[in-house]
Amino acid sequence: MDEVLGTRSGYIPGLSYGPKPNKKSSSADRIDLEKRLKNKEDELNACKSNFEVLQTQMDAMRSALLAAGIQVPPLQFPAPNNTPNSSSSGSQPTQNLD
Repeated sequence: MDEVLGTRSGYIPGLSYGPKPNKKSSSADRIDLEKRLKNKEDELNACKSNFEVLQTQMDAMRSALLAAGIQVPPLQFPAPNNTPNSSSSGSQPTQNLD
């Protein structure tokens, strides 16, 4: 019979048709993903702000130590991992916080 009618997509011989896909609406998936993305963006922005505050505090401490005559090694952070969607608000490189 397969020779005449052929087999339809999803048909498994002896098992009928395969598992049915989840019928959850794609718009609900999209809304959920957008919410999760917004939450992660907010979290990333909070981390960037915290990093900038800490970096400013470290610079102040470094200046105070140097003024007291204590040698302090220079700060070295890896180069930023820029992506097309990332925005850098400062000129200082930031550490990758993955």
